[in-house]
Parts: sequence; structure tokens; C-alpha cells
Amino acid sequence: MNVLSPDHGAARLVVWIRHDPGDPLAVRLDFAPAEGPDEGGAATWVFARSLLEDGVVRTVGEGDVRVRPGDAGETHIELASLYGSCVVRFRTDTLCSFLSLTQTRPYDVSLRIRTELDRTLNAILGRRD
Repeated sequence: MNVLSPDHGAARLVVWIRHDPGDPLAVRLDFAPAEGPDEGGAATWVFARSLLEDGVVRTVGEGDVRVRPGDAGETHIELASLYGSCVVRFRTDTLCSFLSLTQTRPYDVSLRIRTELDRTLNAILGRRD
């Protein structure tokens, strides 16, 4: 990916999209300089996996992450921060394959949410599990 910044000129970055089954509702975009992460650090954006699912067919998101269909079979992920913004372009068919491979059954997600919620509430109320 090439990134153009008004303050820093052009830079070439490598972007990895990742999904952790331990955090089934999120995806990560990891950015590193093309020269390697030791040449200036890396940055990570974490956002809802559902943005990708919906963003391949319509514009979704607000604030710092927006996803929308692009031209020529692409899906665009727009990222914004106080320091600037960029657009990451993925081939839609590749993104759909990624989403298919990382599909989590709704029961597994709701069970994990209930378990974490129960644990958190018990901690707040001072009860033991």
C-alpha cells in the first residue's frame, strides 16, 4: 500500500488483515513500513468485523473507520485519526474469502459474551464465580 501524507510525503506500507478467534467480533489491520517493522514501528487498527461484512455491499461506519464498496471489485476501508487519514483497498472477492474463513457461529459468540458479562458483573459485585 502506498500512503500519501501532506506532511511526510509518500511512504510504502505493508498491511496485514488478521482475525483472532479469541476476539471473534473484531478484525485487525497491522501496518508496517515496507522496510520492516524495525524501521519505524508498526501501527494497528482494531474494529468490528461486522463493518467488513456490511461494507462489501454498502457504506457503513462512522468516526475513524468507514468501509464502502469501491470501483472495479474493490472494497475501501477509510481510516482517520488526529494525525491524518488513509484508504486501504482490498479486492472484494479476497475480503469475502477472509470473512468466510473467519466466520464464527452466533452461538459461540453469544456464549462468550454471556460468560464474560457474568464474570465482569461478579467482579464488580464482589461475588465469586
